[in-house]
Amino acid sequence: MTTATRPTVAGQPRLGHNRGFRLLWIGQALSGFGSEMSFVALPLVLLSLGRSATTVSVVGSASLVAGMVARVPAGYAGDRYGQRRLMLGCDLVRLLAIGAVTLCVLARAVPLPLAVGAVAVSAAASEVFQPAQQKVVRRIVGREQIATALSLNQARAYAAGIVAPAVAGLLLGVGRALPFAVDTLTFAVSALCVAAAVGRAPSAAGRSGPAGAARKGAPRDPEDRLWRQLTLGWRYLARDRFLRRSSVYFGCVNLAYATLGYLLLIGLGRQPGGAAAAGWAMSTAAVAGLLGSLAVPQVRRRVPLPVILTAGPALAAALLLCAALTGSPVALAAGFSALCLLTPVVGAVIGTVMATSVPEEVYGRVITANNFTAQLLQPLGPLACGLLLARCSGTTADAVLAAAFGLLAVAALTLPAPAQRAAPRPADAATTGPAATRPGPATDPE
Repeated sequence: MTTATRPTVAGQPRLGHNRGFRLLWIGQALSGFGSEMSFVALPLVLLSLGRSATTVSVVGSASLVAGMVARVPAGYAGDRYGQRRLMLGCDLVRLLAIGAVTLCVLARAVPLPLAVGAVAVSAAASEVFQPAQQKVVRRIVGREQIATALSLNQARAYAAGIVAPAVAGLLLGVGRALPFAVDTLTFAVSALCVAAAVGRAPSAAGRSGPAGAARKGAPRDPEDRLWRQLTLGWRYLARDRFLRRSSVYFGCVNLAYATLGYLLLIGLGRQPGGAAAAGWAMSTAAVAGLLGSLAVPQVRRRVPLPVILTAGPALAAALLLCAALTGSPVALAAGFSALCLLTPVVGAVIGTVMATSVPEEVYGRVITANNFTAQLLQPLGPLACGLLLARCSGTTADAVLAAAFGLLAVAALTLPAPAQRAAPRPADAATTGPAATRPGPATDPE
């Protein structure tokens, strides 16, 4: 029956007319904006309350560690449990965590354990939220619109990165607790959007696909079964030639990217008036990322994948070589902005490959395994930058990074082509196709 098929390209509404996607996008745009404000405001508030820079950095590290630890079980939870319940639960947890910070700031006393706990819990909840949200987006938009949907999601993140810091500064001038109060409110709005966009459905938590059903009667040690479920994403990556090699490749790119970002901050920051220059450079990079996100649909249709993967590192290598030869901070900032311009394009392309090829029942674990692998080395970027600057001049560090990005550009040409296959979808997910073409909530099959 035609009512059980996914909508054709001609029958798909514009994403702006897709009620489910629109509600999710609005909710996440607001909560992302609030989170960016809290990210900027919390260190400043802690410093104003007499906390040391070391204490503030501990709070930041807690957020990173909690996010990395939660990432793997987050993918399993996204595949195993209903996305609607997970997303609502995560919004509620973050609302309570940031709400507690708001109350403590109002009382002019933010205990360090509470600050660390709040950012850790919020970061972990965000990691659980993401794969669940990505599975919902995959279901409620048409196959040909996935790249556009991913690019719009990236655009909202870059827009928040541009606007939120300035708004946070303005709100802090009015009242220290205001940024956190607004952030708390955005999580409430996000929860309402999730509740309206993602409908209820009978639980299928026990579904594990045909292979799982065939093995239902087989005795298995519970710990071994859980371990195999948690590591299934990596085992899928290991079997897929493109995803296996690209996740390792992007791990190296992210390390170089993080190193370059800190080199830009420190290199400009050490110069007279460097703080303002560094701020402008980071804002310019964020604007470049926003423009790249908006250009994804056109670039993806017109530019081959090898060119997309190679262009960012190649441009960065050329501009960093110029910075090394001339000592120009403008060339250094331009190299970073070039990467930021093309990063959302690459992210949307790889995300589309995964969304259209990875089976739905393992999708959450595969994307979290891929992200974990690709970002594993990124925290070493600041350390790598510090070691470079401790042992050589800024221009020499520029030259070293130019060589690194040049090698990465060559390595991108050796990546295999993605496998061309259609992603199997659960039978009950087929009913979400026509639902995406008319007003009403998308059905959560789990």
